[in-house]
Amino acid sequence: MDVAINLATQHASSFQDFPGKKLSAIALGRCPLLSTWEPMPTTLFARRLREAIGLSPEDHGALKSLRVTERTIGNRELLCREGDVARHCTVVISGFLAKYKIIGDREQILALHVSGDFPDLQTLQLRTLDHNIISIGRSRIGQISISELQGLLDARPSLAHVFWRETLIEAAIFREWVCNVAARDASGNIAHLICELAARLEAVGMVQDDSFQIPLTQQDIANASGISAVHVNRTLRDLRNRNLMSWENRTIRLLDFDGLKKVADFHPDYLHLGLRDRPHR
Repeated sequence: MDVAINLATQHASSFQDFPGKKLSAIALGRCPLLSTWEPMPTTLFARRLREAIGLSPEDHGALKSLRVTERTIGNRELLCREGDVARHCTVVISGFLAKYKIIGDREQILALHVSGDFPDLQTLQLRTLDHNIISIGRSRIGQISISELQGLLDARPSLAHVFWRETLIEAAIFREWVCNVAARDASGNIAHLICELAARLEAVGMVQDDSFQIPLTQQDIANASGISAVHVNRTLRDLRNRNLMSWENRTIRLLDFDGLKKVADFHPDYLHLGLRDRPHR
């Protein structure tokens, strides 16, 4: 069975486009397609690192010197398939990528990646992919040769620690997702996912006026949370009726973020955002 089939046909529950006047063109994915070598677009990644652990001007300059192939990928377009052998690492410039696996007749979303994330750093050591990566909505990515990135990390141990830290944070998020699916009820589960996305998007400047855009469908939420799309619909309606949040035209507005965090039992420490927890040298 083609692993792209089911995720690629989830149009029935899609939300409509939002004008997003306050969001930049790159946030809306409206930049023209590029496929040439360019200096690496590390602005969002570097911003998050500066907030969390600091980033020296030298390391920032080294990141910017990496060559990247930029391209746009369409909604439900596969970036890579389970079993592929990686030759590049990817940075998300704008949009959302999802890691997922097919289990029987169901897709399970394992992780969501937002602007500034490197979703496949594990391929520096584990070249064969054990999952699929797909774009949810239109996304813009940059791809860096594994050999070039590995060469930079070998030459600059401080950056090697930074990228190692990224993989550890991804593992921490994965552990929290396991708890979310296994231990929280539907309201806490979905509220936690929304709180996490809000925190991660805020870290890269993608939350404005307590609002942010996501292209996820209700089926995507179901595939990430391990419940049915019907249950997702009821749960979102309940959260809206409690005036905790609204979700309309691809835009989530946090009406009572403290209340939503209470429902989710959300504590952002596992994201390691803004904690100044510098890696040991």
